[in-house]
Amino acid sequence: MRFGTEIVLALGLVLGGWGLARGGDIQGSSPVSASEECPNPYPRPIVLGRVLKEWTFDRDAEGWEARHDCKVTARSGRLHVQNAGDDPHLGTDCKLAAPAGGGLAVRLRMRSNAAGTGGFFWITESDPRWSPQKKQSFTIEHDGKWHEYEVALAVRGKVKGLRLDPGTGDGKLEVDWIRVHEGGPHPLEICRLEAPPALRTGGPDIIRAHVRNHGRQEMAFSAGGRQYNVAGGKTVIVPVKPAGRAPFETCTVEVQAQGLPPVRRTTVLWRPEVKAEWIRLESRFATVQWAGKDRDLTAMIAREEVLSVHVARDGSGAAIFLNKKLIAYVAPLVWHGAEASGSAPGIPKLAVAESSAEQVRFTGDGLKVRIALEKGEIEFHLDSARLVEGPVIRAVGSLEQGLFAGLEYLGKGERSSSKLDIETADHLRFAPDPLKVTMPLMTFLTDRSAVAMTWKDMSLTATYATPNFFDGTADHRMSLRGRKIHATLLVREAALEGTILWAVKRMGGLPALPKPPRSRAEQWKLALAAINGSIRGKGGWGHCAEPRWPRHPYADIASTLWRLTGQVPQLERIVPGGAHVPNDAIFFVTGRAAEWLPVRKRQADGLIAAQGKDGSFRYTGKPQYRRGHFEDTSSGWCAFRARLLLEFARVTGDETALAAGLKTLEYMRRFRTPRGAQTWELSLHTPDVLASANLVWSYVRGYELTGQREYLGQARRWALSGVPFVYLWGRYPIMKYASVPVYGATNFRAPLWIGRPVQWCGGVYAYAVALLAEHDRMLDWERLARGILIAGEQMQYPDGRLIGCLPDVFHLSSQQRAGPSINPCALAGLRMVLDGEVDSLSVATDGKHRIASPFRVQIIEGHPKARIQAKKGTKYQVLIDGRKIVNVESKGVDEVPLE
Repeated sequence: MRFGTEIVLALGLVLGGWGLARGGDIQGSSPVSASEECPNPYPRPIVLGRVLKEWTFDRDAEGWEARHDCKVTARSGRLHVQNAGDDPHLGTDCKLAAPAGGGLAVRLRMRSNAAGTGGFFWITESDPRWSPQKKQSFTIEHDGKWHEYEVALAVRGKVKGLRLDPGTGDGKLEVDWIRVHEGGPHPLEICRLEAPPALRTGGPDIIRAHVRNHGRQEMAFSAGGRQYNVAGGKTVIVPVKPAGRAPFETCTVEVQAQGLPPVRRTTVLWRPEVKAEWIRLESRFATVQWAGKDRDLTAMIAREEVLSVHVARDGSGAAIFLNKKLIAYVAPLVWHGAEASGSAPGIPKLAVAESSAEQVRFTGDGLKVRIALEKGEIEFHLDSARLVEGPVIRAVGSLEQGLFAGLEYLGKGERSSSKLDIETADHLRFAPDPLKVTMPLMTFLTDRSAVAMTWKDMSLTATYATPNFFDGTADHRMSLRGRKIHATLLVREAALEGTILWAVKRMGGLPALPKPPRSRAEQWKLALAAINGSIRGKGGWGHCAEPRWPRHPYADIASTLWRLTGQVPQLERIVPGGAHVPNDAIFFVTGRAAEWLPVRKRQADGLIAAQGKDGSFRYTGKPQYRRGHFEDTSSGWCAFRARLLLEFARVTGDETALAAGLKTLEYMRRFRTPRGAQTWELSLHTPDVLASANLVWSYVRGYELTGQREYLGQARRWALSGVPFVYLWGRYPIMKYASVPVYGATNFRAPLWIGRPVQWCGGVYAYAVALLAEHDRMLDWERLARGILIAGEQMQYPDGRLIGCLPDVFHLSSQQRAGPSINPCALAGLRMVLDGEVDSLSVATDGKHRIASPFRVQIIEGHPKARIQAKKGTKYQVLIDGRKIVNVESKGVDEVPLE
């Protein structure tokens, strides 16, 4: 699909339709601690000593055995491992003593066609428990070819057991041999580079290499022909001057200590002042933007844009301009890493095969490269006989927002791979397992433009770093790694949400819906099996099936039971809540509307009392969940409360609640990032799909209550913000439309939720999106919501003790469910709404009167009456103007006077 008029128009709606300043949260960005380490994407070399233990598998498995989610056999001198779950691992008992003051290093030869990151665990005599603190991860190439890996283990004491985690996905592996050496990481590390700014012209261009000594004793080393000494645990800065002979130049810093292998790190620099021969590509295209404050479709204007790409004739890199302003550069166009070429990393030699005003083709040793401008987008095609990286896109300017779908949702000036939401090693997200990427999209929004990349092959490894800690520059870097790479780049004055819409359109729209696991009737039967089964107990039902969840006569569950059976459960009392989507219909069919009204009124009054004068709500929970955040509120924290106020106003017409809710809607315009909606276990700072859900929900209600189109625009924007939390591709039977809850970890450490669907969170987002679908068609919101619903129904326990429950967690690669086991009422309510039915309370208003009913209601035009369709003989209540309660015994079609 190409960038046609339809997409341009849609982008105009997203980018210019709300009168919003692009950028991070208006109040500023999260502070970056001076002590926070800049990530080093290049691991320290490992220094190997004598071999302490070796397994060759010539006779048998030699003590290695399957421990979890795998099968292990030995034949033909190799260990064969069949992964069959989310957490496969094998282990062996062994006795190994690490040398005093040193550690151990494992070396192995292995090939794999599975997926995921590998790891070695160890236990010692003094600490015989397996734990993440005694683990070292390593990257596995799952290409079916033999590779040798070296993994340093920070062991102290005597080892009594080893465990190998051979990835996280189903597949086969073969291990040729495993050796344990004395040794460990090189004591010296080039932990950071500071390269000269890309835009500098003239003056001394010096790279500052930060060399750290991880040892305890002072070390001497040489670099650039000079001698240095660095104390134990300290860092020295080594200046290196690049040659400066090419516009795109590699510069390698090498550190050599006597008796140890050299330590190297290479950066790629752009030197715009260096004269070179360029191939200039140019494309003119039209964009559509709003003109005027009324944001009416009739007040739109078209503007011509000029996108140009200056490509170095030697194929080393390119510069990208929008309307003659530098937006980004490509440095390099193709990169050979040391692991791919077997030598020092570098830029391969390319020769021009063909060029025109809109495209250029290069060829090289085993390489074919094409760059083309097509209707305002840049197409990159790389075809290589070996593993390469490219294109390496480096956006310039100050960061306003950033997005790496499934992993990062950054605000103004924030760093990627930071520890603000994840404090363990999992915070490093610069080259993740492709399974953690929810959709093919990386975006940097700077003060110059949006730069967004999408691609087709979801097996490619994507890299993402801001600031660019790969090259040590202040730009913002993204790339792809593989052998056949097709990437599309958007360079546009755009909001972040506009790039999300663009990527979905570029995919050909939202993916086809998964096959529903059962019919509607079967789905209702499954839900009833849970309601009448595992979640039921003395006193009512549990939110979850597990015994630690107390049983109460919950309104949400009782309402669902009534909807599914038509029978009103006999309850001595009703407790609000019970499900993740509220449903108060049961109060109105059990004669308890008068009981419901003061409960919800007290809730609204309490929220109003807690509201700030500016419409904000300030976080008052545990201080630990404010750690790392730049203020005491967030979009998700405020939106949940706005939603409650506006729902009460919708049902009752309460003007005080309406005014308070609208005040919060106005306050929330300052937010740009969906975050901080799950502060019972996560940071106020953590990006969160539940925040997107509550923001959409509250702004939809604001639009319905006021008719203000700006609120609809805000709902649309926040709906787009939730899309990157949803898997828009599938590797496994149950995966497409699964939703990850947050880009963070519980209590900053574990569990890590990236790549781990929690469908109840997605279900609340889907419910909000279904409300938006009644008013907006920018995206197929109904399909998005129904896809999330179907994925949830696929995840439900189909049988057994927990039949009908929704697992809190679903592991993608193993396709296994994990508790707690949640009641299915929110899923049932979502299906009802998507099927055009009433799940909770129906509301109608003519501007003079307002009526709420458990059945669909409409006000008869020109008459002070409401017409309600209900089941004949049913007794129910309606609420008129938030004050008057009327009892009705249905005749099938009922007319209720409003005055």
